[in-house]
Amino acid sequence: MAHDLSAREVLLALLAALAVAVYRWIRVPPELAHIPKVPILPLLYSYLSGEVEEQRVKRVLLPFAHKAQTNVVLVFCLGEWMVHVIDAKAGKQFMESRAVRKQAPPAEMLLWRLTGRQNVFTAEGEMWKRHARIVREALNRTTPIEQFANLARKTFDMMGAGGRIRWNDYTHRFTLDAVGTTVIGYDFEALDKPDGPFVKMYHDVMAAISNPPYIFLPSLERWLPRRKVQAMVDAFVEEFRLLLVKKRENPGNDMITYMFEEPEMTETELRDNVIVTFMGGHDTTAGALSTLVYVLGVYPDVQAKAREEVLEVMGKEEPRIEHYSRTPYLNAIIRESMRYNNPSNVTIPRLADVPLQVGDYVIPPRTPIILNMCAILHNDTLWSHPEKFDPDRFLESARFDENNWITFGIGPRQCPARGFSLYEQRVLISMLLREYKWTVPEDSIHRDKIKNAFSPFALSLPYDVDIVFERLT
Repeated sequence: MAHDLSAREVLLALLAALAVAVYRWIRVPPELAHIPKVPILPLLYSYLSGEVEEQRVKRVLLPFAHKAQTNVVLVFCLGEWMVHVIDAKAGKQFMESRAVRKQAPPAEMLLWRLTGRQNVFTAEGEMWKRHARIVREALNRTTPIEQFANLARKTFDMMGAGGRIRWNDYTHRFTLDAVGTTVIGYDFEALDKPDGPFVKMYHDVMAAISNPPYIFLPSLERWLPRRKVQAMVDAFVEEFRLLLVKKRENPGNDMITYMFEEPEMTETELRDNVIVTFMGGHDTTAGALSTLVYVLGVYPDVQAKAREEVLEVMGKEEPRIEHYSRTPYLNAIIRESMRYNNPSNVTIPRLADVPLQVGDYVIPPRTPIILNMCAILHNDTLWSHPEKFDPDRFLESARFDENNWITFGIGPRQCPARGFSLYEQRVLISMLLREYKWTVPEDSIHRDKIKNAFSPFALSLPYDVDIVFERLT
């Protein structure tokens, strides 16, 4: 009996120790107690259930912020408390501060093993300035309208007369070939070979690393290492190193070739920038194009009005940059589509070594701060009826503040490929409107609202987007 009691006491002691450890892990640090805290239980449920960032923001963060009447909230994420800024003006305060730098990402996360840390996305200081300058200069040397049009025609040839098509599959293949041929200088042949080894390897790697518990708690990689997944990631990274070798042998008119011209660029920097350009340059625009065609299928009157404008401005001419300065409605649709389901939801966390005034609060030094773009784009104090798809709001300056449309970020660190992505969308959609009309099928999983797949980058990437196309010509 004494032995049983002793065992019970040991068990109770272990449970008590565990409870204390969990409490210490999830408790709010005293220096952050003045910031409104999003309840932790709904957050934990959201993370462990694999809920996507966009839904978590709308279901948990924004209702809490609205009730608390705050533009800054405290959120438990990745094993620590972080400040989320949900107002563009407050976001500008810290994003443009010289005292702010990017937080080093968790070393254990396989995502960073894949992308590396010496690229325009994660670098800081002089390295970031150098990378940003090179990327911007390379992207500004040319706007490949002609290549976008060629890829659009290839896509239409594959679509044929139309019918029911898994559109998000086409957008990923289209954007992969777009970023490959025009930015990286390598043809991945995703449109011609959707099951090609390179494309398949990429999808396998992303599926393997996108495990919600490992994203929510990166230290799991130390406790329960996934050796096979690590090997997959390393093999994929090696493919990019080999791609660079081939590119040195056959330089071209592309960003990677321009990077070779920079004597200070190391092999690691080159490799990491190729990988992050590959991932960021096609996933986000693919998500934007999936959403764009979806909303035009849901709102046939908007689609018809956009088609009328495109035909009036472009006729049967080949797309040119000057065409899109005369398509205000098409441009408004693209802007509203990106607000409605922005591909990128949050920024990499920032830190400062000094206290920062952000919104209504002073943020203590070394506190991670995130610009929550999804929350800003759906904040009903900034947008009238943000839950509605309404492109007309962008045609009336009195109805919106330009500073609140932060789909590509804020300040000097916003996405350098902004123009590239917007023209890619304009060309494909304008040509698609001339060739097809389309609807969302009644049995679509997106019939009531658009649904996004889980992403380790916290991206909004619609999945299983079936669209019924009918050829017009």
